[in-house]
Amino acid sequence: MGPQLKSAARRASHVALVASAAACADATMAPASSVATSQASMSVVSAMTETATHLVLLKGPSGVSTASTSIAASGARVVRRIDALNLLYVEGLSDAAATTLAADPSMTVVKDQRMRWLPEPTPVQPNLITATGGPVAAGTDQSGAQFFSQFQWSLKVTRADQAWVPSNGGAGETVCVLDTGVDPGHLDLAGTVDPTRNVSAIFTPRFASDVTSDDYNFHGTFVAAQIRSRGLGMASVAPNATLCSIKVLSEDGNGTFGDIIYGIYLATQFNADVINLSLGGYAQETNPANAPLLSALQGVIDLARQAGVMVVAASGNDGLNMGGIRETLGIIHIPSQLRGVISVGATGPYQQRNFDALTSYSNYGTLGGIDLVAPGGNGGRSDGAPADYIISACSRFAFGGGCANGRTYIFANGTSFASPLVAGAAAVVESTLGSLPTPALEGCILANTNVVGTPGARYGRGRLNVLRASQCAAF
Repeated sequence: MGPQLKSAARRASHVALVASAAACADATMAPASSVATSQASMSVVSAMTETATHLVLLKGPSGVSTASTSIAASGARVVRRIDALNLLYVEGLSDAAATTLAADPSMTVVKDQRMRWLPEPTPVQPNLITATGGPVAAGTDQSGAQFFSQFQWSLKVTRADQAWVPSNGGAGETVCVLDTGVDPGHLDLAGTVDPTRNVSAIFTPRFASDVTSDDYNFHGTFVAAQIRSRGLGMASVAPNATLCSIKVLSEDGNGTFGDIIYGIYLATQFNADVINLSLGGYAQETNPANAPLLSALQGVIDLARQAGVMVVAASGNDGLNMGGIRETLGIIHIPSQLRGVISVGATGPYQQRNFDALTSYSNYGTLGGIDLVAPGGNGGRSDGAPADYIISACSRFAFGGGCANGRTYIFANGTSFASPLVAGAAAVVESTLGSLPTPALEGCILANTNVVGTPGARYGRGRLNVLRASQCAAF
């Protein structure tokens, strides 16, 4: 794909590649929105496109054999199944056969839907500069990373750097990134991604890149390196954690409900400790047509939590009061507003001041709109300096090969890049304190934030504090 940036904001963005081990910047400044209570807010609802795959949801395990028999008799075939959810993925099911199956009260039959989970790509002309990268960090201390002192204010604000030495740095913990894939050959990611848990979950390829686990977008690699890097060009929250990558989105940021559901299921099968979902869209939960897909997505999240997995997601980048929109219009941001998901909003400075200000693009609100905030970066400086953004690794396969040397880093902003800080913090907490029930792990993070701004709708429980969370008393 060409030199395009799908930034974490839904509006126009700009990239500037700068600095050694090279760096690139996305300058997205989305205007703040007022509390949306009018019908005009319906415009945020994500457009969905039917796929050829049907999802068959059964009311109990006893219906699986009956459904399988009926599906086979119709000439269709079951291509995936999640027995724990009584969920079948079916290919080749005619409309008539689907109607016949749906007439059985024990079955719900719905076509899988594809939608955009990352923003529209924006053409850019990046300016390239380059650098080297220092020695591999020893242990958990990554203070020697080339860009840490200069650009990684996000780790300092959250005291993630102060947690490096006294904690276990995420050792023994696995964080699964469900995204556009991850580049495991980048300078700062080599050896950090478990090759046995680096897969594509995209069932029906639309691009040649869909069949590989590599990241042809940029987004997944950017997210992953914030959680765990080698401490060469950049430092990370959990220097000793293991990364797992499950590609659920194509290089254009689109994906299906079915693939995301299956990706979350795979993460539980991979024994993930934390799942990071820096993706999202909007759906009207009060629309009966959406109920089966939302139910299946909620079901697999519940399944993950029952397996001891903490699920973290970005709150969205439209500056909306999602609590107000949910209450008045029944619109939710998914997956961040689903039950059992820790929703993360974004903070960022302007000209390196006011580091804990909620960004103009960050969604917020009660009713699951936001649980806490973390640095997501800001932009729009008149001098064009990238210091207020987040820096992270750039995939070798992104931007038409603009990052092909494997030593390039980019700058970007968005709630997508606040979420992995919380996911990495969860790995640090559990590796340091020992295995915790998911509610206790979440409690350690949410009860040990820094109060910033006015707690509640705009900041949730406050801003992430990794050090304090890692010193949490058992819940």
